[in-house]
Amino acid sequence: MVRLSREHPWRARVASIGRSPWLRVVITVALLAVVARQIDWSAMQDRVENGHPAWALAAVALVMAALTVGALRWKLFLRAAGLDLTVRQIGRVYAVSTFTSTFLPTSVGGDVARALLVARRGSALARAGLTVVLDRAAAFAGLLAVALAALVLNRDAVPTVQVHSLVVVLVLCAVVGALALLLIVRPPAWMARRLPQRAVSPLREVRRISHASIAVPSVAAGVAVSSLLFQVLIVLQICAIARAFSIDLTFSAAAVAFTLVTLAILMPVSIGGFGIREGSYIVLLGASGVSSTDATLISLATVAVLFVASVPGAVLLAMHGMRPALESA
Repeated sequence: MVRLSREHPWRARVASIGRSPWLRVVITVALLAVVARQIDWSAMQDRVENGHPAWALAAVALVMAALTVGALRWKLFLRAAGLDLTVRQIGRVYAVSTFTSTFLPTSVGGDVARALLVARRGSALARAGLTVVLDRAAAFAGLLAVALAALVLNRDAVPTVQVHSLVVVLVLCAVVGALALLLIVRPPAWMARRLPQRAVSPLREVRRISHASIAVPSVAAGVAVSSLLFQVLIVLQICAIARAFSIDLTFSAAAVAFTLVTLAILMPVSIGGFGIREGSYIVLLGASGVSSTDATLISLATVAVLFVASVPGAVLLAMHGMRPALESA
């Protein structure tokens, strides 16, 4: 016991350092410095100067269309959770949370903001948070489905390193998904006995919202179709960015690479995923014959396109602040 009590302050200190925003700043700068050493800046300048603005505008339009589809998908989960928000309220919440996710350490930060923009306390906040989790799960399932379909339809366009990485991700997600489904639907007695008491109520609520979302065939179909359409639009945006800079990139390679990059930037070790995103694109697209300079340019352009597409969220944030939709109503 004495040993544990002596180790506890040390562990707490390490944990506090790991959560330090300054550490993330240092890591972000270090990662970007490593990436910068691999870039031919003159070649990047040529790509930008000789770019095609029409394709860049098409990329912005595709992201805005994807965000609209995503907001409509989330509306289905909100309705299942008994949170009656108007289309206008959902649009504001989704737009503002998209804008904030661009600047917070990970996309999870934007998800927290999305729940807080619905309600700040009580059951409404808990249900809003659960709808965000389920919405993220549906979006990620759609991402995996699009990547797998792209791989099957055009295997030759996807390099081996991407194929192996995607297979590993699919296996891990299948295991985690099966365990999560088992936990939500009907956990075994041995598992139920080990659950913390505070986790029982949220699991019941997740079960209820999930059942309400899939019990009606039209709602289930809406979630599935919108999840697939959302990811197809995002991948098409990457392809449009590549075309804007005359970079040769197939839909299949972009779909698989984007799936793996999305997983990588979930790690809360850098600000906004910078450094991790660029390094991941360099490794993954490099196997497809894309240079480090071009891969970095694609990565940075996706951030720029998302920023432009999320400007309406910035305007709404300036106008209405972070007022919760339910409480303001």
